[in-house]
Amino acid sequence: MRKKIAFTSILIGILFFLNSSQYLSWFYILNQCNEGNYVDFIGQFLGKIFQALGILLFCGYAYFVKEKPSKIIEFSILIAVNFLLTVVTIIPQFRDGIELTGLLMNIAIGLLYAWYVAIIVDIIDKNNYGLTFGAGIALSCVFSYILYFFDKDYSFITSIQCLYLYALISIGATVLYVLTLHSYINTTRLVEQSSTYKVTSPFGKNYILIIFSALLFVSIVNGLGFFQPSSDISSFHISVEAMRLFYTLSLVIAGILNDKSRGLGFILCLVALSFAFALPIMHDNTAGVYVTWVLAYVFIGFISVCRTVIFLDIAKENNKYYLAPIGLFIGRVGEPIGMQFRFWLANNNALLLVVISILFAVTIVLFAIPFAQFYGVNTRSDEEIDYHGVFIDRYQLSSREVQILDELLSGNANKEIAANLYITESTVKFHVKNLMKKTNCKNRNELIKLYNTENRLNK
Repeated sequence: MRKKIAFTSILIGILFFLNSSQYLSWFYILNQCNEGNYVDFIGQFLGKIFQALGILLFCGYAYFVKEKPSKIIEFSILIAVNFLLTVVTIIPQFRDGIELTGLLMNIAIGLLYAWYVAIIVDIIDKNNYGLTFGAGIALSCVFSYILYFFDKDYSFITSIQCLYLYALISIGATVLYVLTLHSYINTTRLVEQSSTYKVTSPFGKNYILIIFSALLFVSIVNGLGFFQPSSDISSFHISVEAMRLFYTLSLVIAGILNDKSRGLGFILCLVALSFAFALPIMHDNTAGVYVTWVLAYVFIGFISVCRTVIFLDIAKENNKYYLAPIGLFIGRVGEPIGMQFRFWLANNNALLLVVISILFAVTIVLFAIPFAQFYGVNTRSDEEIDYHGVFIDRYQLSSREVQILDELLSGNANKEIAANLYITESTVKFHVKNLMKKTNCKNRNELIKLYNTENRLNK
Protein backbone atom coordinates (compact mmCIF):
# COMPACT_ATOMS: atom_id res chain seq x y z
CA MET A 1 0.00 0.00 0.00
CA ARG A 2 2.81 2.44 0.82
CA LYS A 3 4.37 1.87 -2.59
CA LYS A 4 1.01 2.46 -4.25
CA ILE A 5 0.47 5.72 -2.34
CA ALA A 6 4.00 6.90 -3.15
CA PHE A 7 3.65 6.05 -6.84
CA THR A 8 0.31 7.84 -7.18
CA SER A 9 1.45 10.85 -5.14
CA ILE A 10 4.52 11.27 -7.36
CA LEU A 11 2.32 11.16 -10.46
CA ILE A 12 -0.01 13.81 -9.01
CA GLY A 13 2.94 15.91 -7.84
CA ILE A 14 4.64 15.95 -11.24
CA LEU A 15 1.45 16.73 -13.14
CA PHE A 16 0.32 19.41 -10.70
CA PHE A 17 3.76 21.01 -10.88
CA LEU A 18 3.55 20.99 -14.66
CA ASN A 19 0.10 22.57 -14.72
CA SER A 20 0.74 25.14 -12.00
CA SER A 21 4.00 26.19 -13.68
CA GLN A 22 2.22 26.58 -17.01
CA TYR A 23 -0.38 28.74 -15.32
CA LEU A 24 2.31 30.88 -13.66
CA SER A 25 4.13 31.30 -16.99
CA TRP A 26 0.96 32.65 -18.53
CA PHE A 27 0.15 34.81 -15.50
CA TYR A 28 3.56 36.48 -15.31
CA ILE A 29 3.71 37.06 -19.08
CA LEU A 30 0.24 38.57 -18.80
CA ASN A 31 1.59 40.73 -15.97
CA GLN A 32 4.43 41.93 -18.20
CA CYS A 33 2.07 42.84 -21.03
CA ASN A 34 -0.54 44.54 -18.86
CA GLU A 35 -0.91 45.77 -15.32
CA GLY A 36 -3.17 46.25 -12.33
CA ASN A 37 -6.79 45.25 -12.13
CA TYR A 38 -6.89 43.85 -15.66
CA VAL A 39 -4.28 41.22 -14.76
CA ASP A 40 -6.09 40.37 -11.54
CA PHE A 41 -9.37 39.85 -13.39
CA ILE A 42 -7.98 37.86 -16.33
CA GLY A 43 -5.29 35.94 -14.47
CA GLN A 44 -6.70 35.29 -11.02
CA PHE A 45 -10.40 35.24 -11.88
CA LEU A 46 -10.98 34.09 -15.45
CA GLY A 47 -7.93 31.79 -15.42
CA LYS A 48 -9.31 29.80 -12.50
CA ILE A 49 -12.85 29.89 -13.89
CA PHE A 50 -11.62 28.39 -17.17
CA GLN A 51 -9.78 25.70 -15.20
CA ALA A 52 -13.11 24.96 -13.54
CA LEU A 53 -14.66 24.71 -17.01
CA GLY A 54 -12.03 22.11 -17.92
CA ILE A 55 -12.86 20.12 -14.78
CA LEU A 56 -16.55 20.32 -15.67
CA LEU A 57 -15.81 19.04 -19.18
CA PHE A 58 -14.07 16.03 -17.65
CA CYS A 59 -17.06 15.37 -15.39
CA GLY A 60 -19.41 15.57 -18.37
CA TYR A 61 -17.21 13.23 -20.36
CA ALA A 62 -17.04 10.70 -17.52
CA TYR A 63 -20.81 10.93 -17.04
CA PHE A 64 -21.80 10.34 -20.65
CA VAL A 65 -19.14 7.75 -21.44
CA LYS A 66 -20.30 5.72 -18.42
CA GLU A 67 -16.84 4.36 -17.73
CA LYS A 68 -13.65 5.47 -16.07
CA PRO A 69 -11.67 7.52 -18.58
CA SER A 70 -8.25 6.10 -17.79
CA LYS A 71 -7.30 5.30 -21.39
CA ILE A 72 -3.70 6.00 -22.25
CA ILE A 73 -4.34 7.36 -25.75
CA GLU A 74 -6.87 9.91 -24.52
CA PHE A 75 -4.56 11.04 -21.74
CA SER A 76 -1.62 11.34 -24.15
CA ILE A 77 -3.68 13.45 -26.55
CA LEU A 78 -4.73 15.72 -23.70
CA ILE A 79 -1.11 16.14 -22.56
CA ALA A 80 -0.10 16.98 -26.14
CA VAL A 81 -2.90 19.52 -26.59
CA ASN A 82 -2.03 21.09 -23.25
CA PHE A 83 1.61 21.44 -24.30
CA LEU A 84 0.75 22.93 -27.70
CA LEU A 85 -1.49 25.53 -26.07
CA THR A 86 1.35 26.34 -23.68
CA VAL A 87 3.71 26.82 -26.63
CA VAL A 88 1.29 29.20 -28.33
CA THR A 89 0.81 31.08 -25.06
CA ILE A 90 4.51 31.57 -24.32
CA ILE A 91 6.20 32.29 -27.65
CA PRO A 92 6.40 36.05 -28.32
CA GLN A 93 4.81 35.92 -31.79
CA PHE A 94 1.41 35.10 -30.31
CA ARG A 95 1.43 37.39 -27.29
CA ASP A 96 -1.09 39.77 -28.81
CA GLY A 97 -3.67 37.08 -28.18
CA ILE A 98 -2.23 35.84 -24.90
CA GLU A 99 -5.53 36.25 -23.07
CA LEU A 100 -7.38 33.85 -25.38
CA THR A 101 -4.61 31.28 -25.76
CA GLY A 102 -3.97 31.36 -22.02
CA LEU A 103 -7.62 30.79 -21.19
CA LEU A 104 -7.76 27.85 -23.61
CA MET A 105 -4.63 26.48 -21.94
CA ASN A 106 -6.39 26.78 -18.59
CA ILE A 107 -9.25 24.63 -19.87
CA ALA A 108 -6.71 21.93 -20.74
CA ILE A 109 -5.11 22.37 -17.31
CA GLY A 110 -8.51 21.87 -15.68
CA LEU A 111 -9.08 18.69 -17.68
CA LEU A 112 -5.73 17.34 -16.53
CA TYR A 113 -6.38 18.34 -12.90
CA ALA A 114 -9.60 16.35 -12.95
CA TRP A 115 -8.10 13.42 -14.79
CA TYR A 116 -5.24 12.64 -12.45
CA VAL A 117 -7.09 13.41 -9.22
CA ALA A 118 -9.92 11.10 -10.26
CA ILE A 119 -7.60 8.11 -10.66
CA ILE A 120 -7.12 8.19 -6.88
CA VAL A 121 -10.57 6.61 -6.65
CA ASP A 122 -9.37 3.76 -8.86
CA ILE A 123 -6.07 3.06 -7.18
CA ILE A 124 -6.13 4.08 -3.52
CA ASP A 125 -8.14 2.84 -0.55
CA LYS A 126 -10.44 5.46 0.99
CA ASN A 127 -8.46 5.52 4.19
CA ASN A 128 -5.49 6.94 2.27
CA TYR A 129 -7.17 9.48 -0.01
CA GLY A 130 -6.02 12.43 2.10
CA LEU A 131 -2.38 11.41 2.33
CA THR A 132 -2.16 10.54 -1.37
CA PHE A 133 -3.64 13.84 -2.52
CA GLY A 134 -1.93 15.96 0.14
CA ALA A 135 1.49 14.42 -0.44
CA GLY A 136 1.09 14.78 -4.21
CA ILE A 137 0.25 18.48 -4.07
CA ALA A 138 2.96 19.01 -1.44
CA LEU A 139 5.50 17.43 -3.79
CA SER A 140 4.44 19.81 -6.54
CA CYS A 141 4.99 22.71 -4.13
CA VAL A 142 8.52 21.47 -3.44
CA PHE A 143 9.21 21.33 -7.18
CA SER A 144 7.76 24.84 -7.56
CA TYR A 145 9.96 26.22 -4.82
CA ILE A 146 13.08 24.66 -6.35
CA LEU A 147 12.19 26.30 -9.65
CA TYR A 148 11.55 29.60 -7.88
CA PHE A 149 14.90 29.35 -6.07
CA PHE A 150 16.70 29.37 -9.41
CA ASP A 151 14.29 31.76 -11.11
CA LYS A 152 13.36 34.43 -8.58
CA ASP A 153 12.79 37.07 -11.23
CA TYR A 154 10.57 34.70 -13.27
CA SER A 155 12.74 35.22 -16.35
CA PHE A 156 12.96 31.49 -17.07
CA ILE A 157 9.28 30.56 -16.84
CA THR A 158 8.38 33.51 -19.06
CA SER A 159 10.93 32.59 -21.73
CA ILE A 160 10.83 30.12 -24.59
CA GLN A 161 13.44 28.00 -22.79
CA CYS A 162 10.88 26.88 -20.22
CA LEU A 163 9.10 24.96 -22.98
CA TYR A 164 11.93 22.42 -22.98
CA LEU A 165 11.27 21.78 -19.30
CA TYR A 166 7.53 21.50 -19.89
CA ALA A 167 8.08 19.10 -22.79
CA LEU A 168 10.33 16.90 -20.66
CA ILE A 169 7.85 16.87 -17.77
CA SER A 170 4.95 16.13 -20.14
CA ILE A 171 6.75 13.11 -21.57
CA GLY A 172 7.82 11.90 -18.14
CA ALA A 173 4.31 12.33 -16.74
CA THR A 174 2.82 10.34 -19.62
CA VAL A 175 5.27 7.49 -19.06
CA LEU A 176 4.55 7.53 -15.33
CA TYR A 177 0.81 7.53 -16.02
CA VAL A 178 1.16 4.47 -18.25
CA LEU A 179 3.20 2.68 -15.60
CA THR A 180 0.62 3.57 -12.96
CA LEU A 181 -2.23 2.15 -15.02
CA HIS A 182 -0.41 -1.08 -15.77
CA SER A 183 0.93 -1.49 -12.25
CA TYR A 184 -2.19 -0.82 -10.23
CA ILE A 185 -5.50 -0.20 -11.96
CA ASN A 186 -5.70 -3.61 -13.59
CA THR A 187 -4.42 -5.55 -10.60
CA THR A 188 -5.57 -3.64 -7.54
CA ARG A 189 -7.96 -5.29 -5.11
CA LEU A 190 -9.48 -2.59 -2.99
CA VAL A 191 -11.56 -3.74 -0.04
CA GLU A 192 -13.80 -0.69 0.07
CA GLN A 193 -16.08 -2.27 2.63
CA SER A 194 -13.23 -2.27 5.13
CA SER A 195 -13.06 1.50 4.93
CA THR A 196 -13.79 3.57 8.00
CA TYR A 197 -15.89 5.82 5.82
CA LYS A 198 -18.72 3.61 4.59
CA VAL A 199 -21.49 6.17 4.62
CA THR A 200 -25.19 6.83 4.15
CA SER A 201 -27.34 9.91 4.66
CA PRO A 202 -30.96 10.58 5.69
CA PHE A 203 -30.92 13.48 3.23
CA GLY A 204 -30.91 11.05 0.31
CA LYS A 205 -28.97 12.28 -2.70
CA ASN A 206 -29.68 15.88 -1.66
CA TYR A 207 -26.76 15.70 0.76
CA ILE A 208 -24.41 15.96 -2.24
CA LEU A 209 -25.94 19.29 -3.23
CA ILE A 210 -25.86 20.51 0.37
CA ILE A 211 -22.20 19.58 0.81
CA PHE A 212 -21.41 21.11 -2.59
CA SER A 213 -23.01 24.39 -1.48
CA ALA A 214 -21.22 24.36 1.86
CA LEU A 215 -17.82 23.74 0.26
CA LEU A 216 -18.53 26.48 -2.26
CA PHE A 217 -19.05 28.90 0.63
CA VAL A 218 -15.83 27.61 2.22
CA SER A 219 -13.98 28.40 -1.00
CA ILE A 220 -15.58 31.84 -1.37
CA VAL A 221 -14.59 32.78 2.19
CA ASN A 222 -11.10 31.46 1.49
CA GLY A 223 -10.91 33.65 -1.62
CA LEU A 224 -12.17 36.67 0.32
CA GLY A 225 -9.43 36.24 2.87
CA PHE A 226 -6.54 35.42 0.56
CA PHE A 227 -6.94 37.73 -2.42
CA GLN A 228 -3.48 38.82 -3.52
CA PRO A 229 -3.23 41.82 -5.87
CA SER A 230 -0.80 41.51 -8.76
CA SER A 231 0.89 44.69 -7.53
CA ASP A 232 2.03 42.81 -4.42
CA ILE A 233 3.32 39.95 -6.56
CA SER A 234 5.18 42.27 -8.92
CA SER A 235 6.88 44.16 -6.11
CA PHE A 236 7.62 40.91 -4.22
CA HIS A 237 5.83 42.14 -1.12
CA ILE A 238 4.54 38.62 -0.72
CA SER A 239 6.22 35.61 -2.29
CA VAL A 240 3.69 32.96 -3.24
CA GLU A 241 6.46 30.44 -3.76
CA ALA A 242 8.01 31.08 -0.35
CA MET A 243 4.63 30.74 1.31
CA ARG A 244 4.23 27.39 -0.43
CA LEU A 245 6.84 25.93 1.90
CA PHE A 246 4.35 26.36 4.73
CA TYR A 247 1.54 25.19 2.46
CA THR A 248 3.57 22.05 1.71
CA LEU A 249 3.80 21.18 5.38
CA SER A 250 0.10 21.90 5.80
CA LEU A 251 -0.90 19.58 2.94
CA VAL A 252 0.93 16.56 4.32
CA ILE A 253 -0.39 17.06 7.85
CA ALA A 254 -3.88 17.70 6.50
CA GLY A 255 -3.75 14.50 4.46
CA ILE A 256 -2.70 12.39 7.44
CA LEU A 257 -5.26 13.92 9.81
CA ASN A 258 -8.09 13.71 7.26
CA ASP A 259 -7.41 10.01 6.83
CA LYS A 260 -7.34 9.58 10.59
CA SER A 261 -10.62 11.45 11.04
CA ARG A 262 -12.69 13.23 8.42
CA GLY A 263 -14.35 15.14 11.25
CA LEU A 264 -11.02 16.46 12.51
CA GLY A 265 -10.12 17.48 8.98
CA PHE A 266 -13.39 19.39 8.70
CA ILE A 267 -12.82 21.20 12.00
CA LEU A 268 -9.30 22.24 10.98
CA CYS A 269 -10.72 23.39 7.63
CA LEU A 270 -12.97 25.79 9.55
CA VAL A 271 -10.00 26.89 11.67
CA ALA A 272 -8.15 27.77 8.46
CA LEU A 273 -11.05 30.00 7.43
CA SER A 274 -10.58 32.07 10.58
CA PHE A 275 -7.53 33.65 8.94
CA ALA A 276 -9.86 35.20 6.38
CA PHE A 277 -10.98 37.46 9.25
CA ALA A 278 -7.44 38.22 10.40
CA LEU A 279 -5.98 39.42 7.11
CA PRO A 280 -8.39 42.35 6.56
CA ILE A 281 -7.93 43.39 10.20
CA MET A 282 -4.12 43.31 9.91
CA HIS A 283 -4.09 44.99 6.50
CA ASP A 284 -2.22 48.12 7.64
CA ASN A 285 0.23 46.22 9.83
CA THR A 286 3.06 44.92 7.63
CA ALA A 287 4.55 42.63 10.27
CA GLY A 288 1.10 41.38 11.21
CA VAL A 289 0.27 40.59 7.60
CA TYR A 290 3.43 38.50 7.19
CA VAL A 291 2.81 36.57 10.40
CA THR A 292 -0.84 36.02 9.49
CA TRP A 293 0.08 34.83 6.00
CA VAL A 294 2.54 32.30 7.41
CA LEU A 295 0.03 30.97 9.93
CA ALA A 296 -2.69 30.92 7.31
CA TYR A 297 -0.57 28.84 4.95
CA VAL A 298 0.15 26.42 7.77
CA PHE A 299 -3.60 25.74 7.94
CA ILE A 300 -4.85 26.43 4.44
CA GLY A 301 -3.88 22.97 3.21
CA PHE A 302 -6.76 21.60 5.29
CA ILE A 303 -9.19 23.41 3.00
CA SER A 304 -7.60 21.99 -0.16
CA VAL A 305 -7.47 18.44 1.18
CA CYS A 306 -10.87 18.47 2.90
CA ARG A 307 -12.94 19.55 -0.09
CA THR A 308 -11.11 17.18 -2.46
CA VAL A 309 -11.29 14.14 -0.19
CA ILE A 310 -14.98 14.62 0.57
CA PHE A 311 -15.92 14.34 -3.10
CA LEU A 312 -13.55 11.43 -3.63
CA ASP A 313 -15.50 9.71 -0.84
CA ILE A 314 -18.82 10.66 -2.42
CA ALA A 315 -17.71 9.42 -5.84
CA LYS A 316 -16.61 6.06 -4.47
CA GLU A 317 -19.63 5.66 -2.22
CA ASN A 318 -22.09 6.33 -5.04
CA ASN A 319 -20.09 4.61 -7.79
CA LYS A 320 -20.18 7.89 -9.71
CA TYR A 321 -16.70 8.41 -11.03
CA TYR A 322 -17.56 11.76 -12.58
CA LEU A 323 -18.06 13.28 -9.11
CA ALA A 324 -14.44 12.66 -8.06
CA PRO A 325 -13.00 16.03 -9.23
CA ILE A 326 -15.91 18.16 -7.98
CA GLY A 327 -13.91 19.24 -4.92
CA LEU A 328 -11.31 20.72 -7.27
CA PHE A 329 -14.07 22.34 -9.32
CA ILE A 330 -15.49 24.01 -6.22
CA GLY A 331 -12.10 25.47 -5.34
CA ARG A 332 -11.54 26.79 -8.85
CA VAL A 333 -14.96 28.50 -8.85
CA GLY A 334 -15.37 29.60 -5.24
CA GLU A 335 -11.97 31.16 -4.64
CA PRO A 336 -12.00 33.43 -7.73
CA ILE A 337 -15.50 34.58 -6.78
CA GLY A 338 -14.27 35.36 -3.28
CA MET A 339 -11.24 37.18 -4.68
CA GLN A 340 -13.47 39.28 -6.93
CA PHE A 341 -15.68 40.25 -3.99
CA ARG A 342 -12.54 41.11 -2.03
CA PHE A 343 -11.44 43.38 -4.86
CA TRP A 344 -14.81 45.16 -4.85
CA LEU A 345 -14.71 45.54 -1.06
CA ALA A 346 -11.01 46.40 -0.84
CA ASN A 347 -11.65 49.87 0.57
CA ASN A 348 -14.30 48.83 3.07
CA ASN A 349 -12.85 46.39 5.59
CA ALA A 350 -15.84 46.71 7.91
CA LEU A 351 -18.26 45.56 5.22
CA LEU A 352 -15.78 42.88 4.14
CA LEU A 353 -15.71 41.43 7.66
CA VAL A 354 -19.52 41.44 7.80
CA VAL A 355 -19.72 39.55 4.49
CA ILE A 356 -17.10 37.02 5.64
CA SER A 357 -18.93 36.52 8.95
CA ILE A 358 -22.26 35.88 7.23
CA LEU A 359 -20.75 33.43 4.76
CA PHE A 360 -18.84 31.69 7.55
CA ALA A 361 -22.03 31.23 9.57
CA VAL A 362 -23.94 29.94 6.54
CA THR A 363 -21.11 27.50 5.85
CA ILE A 364 -21.31 25.98 9.32
CA VAL A 365 -25.10 25.68 9.19
CA LEU A 366 -25.05 24.12 5.72
CA PHE A 367 -22.15 21.81 6.34
CA ALA A 368 -22.35 20.54 9.90
CA ILE A 369 -25.47 18.35 9.75
CA PRO A 370 -25.01 16.64 6.36
CA PHE A 371 -21.29 16.20 7.06
CA ALA A 372 -22.01 14.49 10.38
CA GLN A 373 -24.64 12.30 8.76
CA PHE A 374 -22.44 11.46 5.78
CA TYR A 375 -19.53 10.26 7.88
CA GLY A 376 -21.38 9.27 11.00
CA VAL A 377 -23.31 6.18 9.91
CA ASN A 378 -21.70 2.85 9.11
CA THR A 379 -23.78 0.37 7.13
CA ARG A 380 -21.85 -2.56 8.60
CA SER A 381 -20.48 -3.14 12.06
CA ASP A 382 -16.69 -3.33 12.44
CA GLU A 383 -16.87 -7.11 12.82
CA GLU A 384 -18.96 -7.52 9.68
CA ILE A 385 -16.57 -5.27 7.78
CA ASP A 386 -13.62 -7.42 8.80
CA TYR A 387 -15.38 -10.63 7.78
CA HIS A 388 -16.34 -9.12 4.46
CA GLY A 389 -12.68 -8.30 3.89
CA VAL A 390 -11.66 -11.85 4.81
CA PHE A 391 -14.05 -13.22 2.18
CA ILE A 392 -12.66 -10.88 -0.47
CA ASP A 393 -9.05 -11.69 0.34
CA ARG A 394 -9.71 -15.42 0.48
CA TYR A 395 -11.12 -15.52 -3.04
CA GLN A 396 -8.81 -12.83 -4.46
CA LEU A 397 -11.62 -10.63 -5.74
CA SER A 398 -10.84 -7.56 -7.83
CA SER A 399 -12.27 -4.14 -6.99
CA ARG A 400 -14.96 -4.50 -9.68
CA GLU A 401 -15.83 -8.01 -8.49
CA VAL A 402 -16.25 -6.62 -4.98
CA GLN A 403 -18.75 -4.10 -6.33
CA ILE A 404 -20.60 -6.84 -8.21
CA LEU A 405 -20.64 -9.01 -5.08
CA ASP A 406 -22.20 -6.20 -3.05
CA GLU A 407 -24.87 -5.73 -5.70
CA LEU A 408 -25.63 -9.45 -5.70
CA LEU A 409 -25.85 -9.49 -1.91
CA SER A 410 -28.38 -6.66 -2.21
CA GLY A 411 -30.47 -8.84 -4.52
CA ASN A 412 -30.04 -6.71 -7.64
CA ALA A 413 -30.49 -8.14 -11.12
CA ASN A 414 -27.98 -7.65 -13.94
CA LYS A 415 -29.84 -4.67 -15.38
CA GLU A 416 -29.92 -2.91 -12.00
CA ILE A 417 -26.25 -3.66 -11.38
CA ALA A 418 -25.31 -2.26 -14.79
CA ALA A 419 -27.24 0.94 -14.09
CA ASN A 420 -25.76 1.35 -10.60
CA LEU A 421 -22.17 0.81 -11.72
CA TYR A 422 -22.44 2.56 -15.10
CA ILE A 423 -21.37 -0.50 -17.07
CA THR A 424 -23.06 -2.72 -19.65
CA GLU A 425 -25.02 -5.86 -18.81
CA SER A 426 -22.50 -7.95 -20.73
CA THR A 427 -19.76 -6.57 -18.47
CA VAL A 428 -21.85 -7.50 -15.44
CA LYS A 429 -22.28 -11.04 -16.76
CA PHE A 430 -18.54 -11.29 -17.35
CA HIS A 431 -17.74 -10.35 -13.75
CA VAL A 432 -20.49 -12.55 -12.33
CA LYS A 433 -19.03 -15.47 -14.27
CA ASN A 434 -15.60 -14.73 -12.80
CA LEU A 435 -17.10 -14.55 -9.32
CA MET A 436 -18.69 -17.96 -9.75
CA LYS A 437 -15.44 -19.40 -11.03
CA LYS A 438 -13.34 -18.00 -8.18
CA THR A 439 -15.77 -19.10 -5.47
CA ASN A 440 -16.63 -22.40 -7.19
CA CYS A 441 -20.35 -21.60 -7.07
CA LYS A 442 -22.92 -22.62 -9.67
CA ASN A 443 -25.36 -19.73 -9.26
CA ARG A 444 -26.07 -16.55 -7.31
CA ASN A 445 -28.01 -18.24 -4.55
CA GLU A 446 -25.11 -20.57 -3.92
CA LEU A 447 -22.71 -17.60 -3.83
CA ILE A 448 -24.87 -15.74 -1.29
CA LYS A 449 -25.19 -18.89 0.79
CA LEU A 450 -21.40 -19.36 0.72
CA TYR A 451 -20.85 -15.74 1.77
CA ASN A 452 -23.27 -16.00 4.70
CA THR A 453 -21.90 -19.38 5.77
CA GLU A 454 -18.30 -18.20 5.81
CA ASN A 455 -19.25 -15.08 7.75
CA ARG A 456 -20.91 -17.24 10.42
CA LEU A 457 -17.90 -19.56 10.56
CA ASN A 458 -15.50 -16.63 10.88
CA LYS A 459 -17.53 -15.22 13.74
